[in-house]
Amino acid sequence: MTHSLARSPGGFELGYLALHAGRLVQNAVELAAEQAGMPAMDLLALYILGEHDGLTGGALARLLNVQQSSITPLADRLEAAGLIERSRDEADRRRVWLCPTPAGEAALRTTGQLARDAVRESFAPLTTGAATALAALLGEVVEPWLTEITGAPRAARLTTGGPA
Repeated sequence: MTHSLARSPGGFELGYLALHAGRLVQNAVELAAEQAGMPAMDLLALYILGEHDGLTGGALARLLNVQQSSITPLADRLEAAGLIERSRDEADRRRVWLCPTPAGEAALRTTGQLARDAVRESFAPLTTGAATALAALLGEVVEPWLTEITGAPRAARLTTGGPA
């Protein structure tokens, strides 16, 4: 059975609305990066790495929707700034993990708060219950995709104490 895409009361399709919800969040990150004096891509990468407690360069490239070749200069900048560190995978020495340093985590707490505040403002029309429900519904769609890219559900990575 094929379902048509749901539409908002304004007549917009679900996918179109999800696309622009993502852009609202990306705009918030870009504004926070500008206020912090850092490139938006660097803050976005740091945010993603922080949410996943570190990733491989390939996974980060997929989540940023960039070519893998652009990850090396990005990681070089973040590492030179002391915000991330690289470490070789114990099981596969060809694999390199990119993980936030304590300084990177501190930068995320301050700069990330600017982004979270802007996102909160964007979603302010929602009640707490509606925002929680929206997060749960989006999680049903997005989290399997994240697991495909990162190799493990976030909860599994958090209980093992590090990258999967």
